[in-house]
Amino acid sequence: MPRVGLANRIGLFEEEFDLPIYRIYRLDRFEQLLKTNTDVLVNPSRWADPFENFFLSRTAVQDISGSIRLENLASDWYGQCWSFYEETDAMWRIYSPTTQRIEHTGVKVKSSIRRVFENLVRFESPAPYLQFFTGRVVYMEQHEIAKLMHDLTFQSIALGGQGEKFAQLLCVKRTAFRHENEMRLLFQDIQPNRGVNGLLTFPLDANALFDEVILDPRLKDGDVGTVTADLVASGCKLPIRRSPELAPEICTAR
Repeated sequence: MPRVGLANRIGLFEEEFDLPIYRIYRLDRFEQLLKTNTDVLVNPSRWADPFENFFLSRTAVQDISGSIRLENLASDWYGQCWSFYEETDAMWRIYSPTTQRIEHTGVKVKSSIRRVFENLVRFESPAPYLQFFTGRVVYMEQHEIAKLMHDLTFQSIALGGQGEKFAQLLCVKRTAFRHENEMRLLFQDIQPNRGVNGLLTFPLDANALFDEVILDPRLKDGDVGTVTADLVASGCKLPIRRSPELAPEICTAR
């Protein structure tokens, strides 16, 4: 990755870049991805953990011009979450909460850190080293996060304007979410207003970037063929199979 350096990797070693990672998409959104060859990154204000959003909205840091809220600094950041876990019952239930509506069932894809990050770095950018980051999520207790936020200064997260300090901050999450074992793709939009409603679209060819598509293990036998046909009609050329049944909370880490 010649256009970015070590500072763009948060808590990740070079030898980890070829580790497999996994992501669950809702079926209708994945079909849209296939049809458009685009995916989206999401602004932190729309991330699922309200506690993260609470601290971004309530925390302010001081610089020479006065007080700056972290949510203002985060307004031009976007991210996407992946997991190092191949399979967990909890992840299916969180990100694919129902199989009653076929379009809302989940499909899981497999890739690697290197492949998804290098794909993102191909996104048009005037200064890649300022904009593209990938990081392993660090899980902390709620009081530890509160102390971290309390001790923040503008210099500690923005000194030099390189972005990696704020990227590190966006890779902190509560221990209640440790079961997700996440890594994050992060993008800082130094050309504001490229995103719309907290979403930023970027190019992604699923057939080139992913290895396979895994269907929700709770999907009924009669629906497997329907979902498979829908995916193929949307342009999927990847192997498609249903995940085997899992006992609650059993997971396989890679």
